[in-house]
Amino acid sequence: MNFPSYQQTPVMPQGRYTDQNPDLANMISDNPVFASIAQQVQHERDAQAMKYPYIYTLEDHVMGQVTAPFTITIEQGTDFLCEKIAVSVFSYDAVNASTFPIPNSLGVVAWAGRGLSMRITDTRAGRDFTSGFLPFELLGAPGYGLNFQNAQPFRMLFYRNSKIRFDIRNRDAAARDHAFSIALIGQKIVTP
Repeated sequence: MNFPSYQQTPVMPQGRYTDQNPDLANMISDNPVFASIAQQVQHERDAQAMKYPYIYTLEDHVMGQVTAPFTITIEQGTDFLCEKIAVSVFSYDAVNASTFPIPNSLGVVAWAGRGLSMRITDTRAGRDFTSGFLPFELLGAPGYGLNFQNAQPFRMLFYRNSKIRFDIRNRDAAARDHAFSIALIGQKIVTP
């Protein structure tokens, strides 16, 4: 099939193209393949207007031999589709802060995660995301002494007004605090 050449003019307010060749415009509009592509593009435009990238962060510290609760609250106006979680941990000696961050087993100063674990719960929905306490380094990196910058998949839709609770446990000695960062990476979803 030979299509005649034509030039497109801007989109009309009703959403259809006007062309110098109306027969070609009608063929494109009536073709189910082109119609489905146009619907998909319109759906993406509508969806993009209703969602945008967002990162919730939680930063704090836990003293040695303590389990403490921390919460991220999803605001009232939007739901949050979490896609990834990223964690990082500094460990330091609270008595001698000059050792911050502490050396790893090779004596090299590095990021540390040993001794810190967490349990994650969506308190609004009553869902537990771990079967007990999970070591931080399992989510943050595959080993000790590495920068914990590898976000891990964690896909979950949190409804507006949800509270994601992180129970953080520090199993280290009482004098050794751990400072941590948690990031939930995803999209805010605006719904009427």
